[in-house]
Formats: sequence, C-alpha cells, structure tokens
Amino acid sequence: MSAVVIAGGPDIQIQNLTEIIKSADEMIAADSGAAYLQKVGVFPTLLLGDMDSISKDTLHWIQKGNVPTQVFPIEKDMTDAELCLREVKSKDILFISSLGGRPDHAFMNLLMTARLKEEGKSVTLTDGSTWVYALKGPCEFSIPPERKKGNPVISLFPMFKEAKEVTTFGLQYPLQRATLYPGSSFSVSNGLPLESRGESPAGISFEEGVILFFLTPSM
Repeated sequence: MSAVVIAGGPDIQIQNLTEIIKSADEMIAADSGAAYLQKVGVFPTLLLGDMDSISKDTLHWIQKGNVPTQVFPIEKDMTDAELCLREVKSKDILFISSLGGRPDHAFMNLLMTARLKEEGKSVTLTDGSTWVYALKGPCEFSIPPERKKGNPVISLFPMFKEAKEVTTFGLQYPLQRATLYPGSSFSVSNGLPLESRGESPAGISFEEGVILFFLTPSM
C-alpha cells in the first residue's frame, strides 16, 4: 500500500509528481495542500487540518468530491502536516512538502521525516524537484535510476546523533567507514562522476544513525 501526504506552501512542482499521485492508495492533504491536488484533478482520500489557509474554491471542490474532512482548531499541539503523517496507516510514505516559504515549517518537516524513520516508517520527502530520503542504519541505499538524471547534488545530513561507518559507492567524493556529525558541513555537496550517471549503482551504506540523503538538482 502506497501513501502520499501533501502539505501546503510555495513552489511545489506538482506536475513532476502527477503519476505518483494518481497511483497512490492513500492520499491525505493537509489544509491548503489540497490546492495542488486540485491542479492535477485528483481528490484526496482525506482532508485534514485547521482550514486556516485553504481557499474557498478548493474547499468547494473538496465538498463536491465528497472528500472526508477532519477539522482541527487553529490552536493545537501539532502542525497540520504532522497530524496527516500520524494519520497514515501505511509504513511507506511519500511526503510532498514545500522546501521554501516559512523556514520553520520546512525545517520541521525535514525533522519529522527523520523522526518517523527512526520510529520505523519509511518516509521520502520531495517538493517535486529535490528528493530527501530518510535512512536508518544498518542500511545500504542506492539512488533510484530515475533520480540520477540531471547530475544532482548529493548531501548527507546525520540527524539527532552521529552516523557511524558511513561508506559511499559511485559518488564523486568517497567516504570509507566515516563518522558523520550533526551540524558539520563535511558531507554537503557531493555528486555523481560520469560513470555513475547511467546504470552503475551509486549510494551509501552505514551501520548506525539516521541520515537524510538529499538529491538536489544542479543549478
């Protein structure tokens, strides 16, 4: 079972995610995130949030589609996005979220992605351009072939504590059994050499910790 959670915010490249959205078994929209689904003509299976940012037009579209809706008070202990993520029944989640707009929301959504991975769920965050894979050791991860197009910039962010025994394969700047520390820029801005941009595998393995593996389009 595949699940998608979509939050609001600017600059989500929804046109790049249409096929994934249409194939999802479970689709939960957080408040104004429903507006992106309206653009591609896909009703969510659930709309959830305090409804403080959704437009009247999108809300009318939701009502027309008889979409189940859960309304929460504006003053609450979680963001709309976290309420949606906690609602998902599947362990595999694609979290569509803005990485622009309010930096506190973007940062919190990245932290939630890592925290849910630590709790046992498999979460990938994207704005339709950048892809962020949450990984937990012991782990071996290879970049999906479709994400290697365009020579993306690769950055590794250890979360909560150090990541141990980190080894890369197929990347421009290799790591061999390295320890990565939160707050260090040591593992920012790696890349793919020419031979790894095709079918050759590229990725990382590590033994301990949680890592956010960023794939960002080259500028």
